[in-house]
Amino acid sequence: MSGEALIRELRKLQVWVIHPQDAACSELIRHLKRIGCQVNTQWPIPESWPVHADVVFCLFSGHLPIDVSALRNGREGTLIGIVEYESPTIVRELLDADAQAIIAKPIHPFGILSTLSVASSRYRFERRQNSKIVKLEETLRSRRVVNNAVRRLATERSISEDQAYQLIRRWSLEQRISMTQIADHFIAIDEEKDDYSEEF
Repeated sequence: MSGEALIRELRKLQVWVIHPQDAACSELIRHLKRIGCQVNTQWPIPESWPVHADVVFCLFSGHLPIDVSALRNGREGTLIGIVEYESPTIVRELLDADAQAIIAKPIHPFGILSTLSVASSRYRFERRQNSKIVKLEETLRSRRVVNNAVRRLATERSISEDQAYQLIRRWSLEQRISMTQIADHFIAIDEEKDDYSEEF
């Protein structure tokens, strides 16, 4: 991505600064607006991710009245921590909240553009990876369900597993629903039969 394209992307971002209204907050807002971001402010820390926020800069002080990890509720964007000093408590807060990056106080112009760009890119990458993981997990679940149904059907009808698979596939095509749905339905019926037979 070219420098101009990067700036255009950053200018589309809805950025929230969650920090007490003081000189440091004003300085950060000024730098973000100079980049071209649309900036909103809030304090104290909300109990969930701000609606429509692409990026949140949030103060991590180690002794806040509200748990910073609450920002994970409904989270749909990049989280950048603002820290004044390092301590095990603050590091734990940053990890619990899954912050993509940090900036240090006092606030300086240098590094904000780079931090914003890298953190946003990392968040998008993580989101794509998580989406792939969810799809892979669903694919594996579907295969397990179909394989289970194939074994049950093969046993019930005294046919080979390949024949059972082809039968499930045919039903799927005829009813225009997925093989997983056919397999789920067959297993549910088969388990009902097992439960009924155990009662007698």
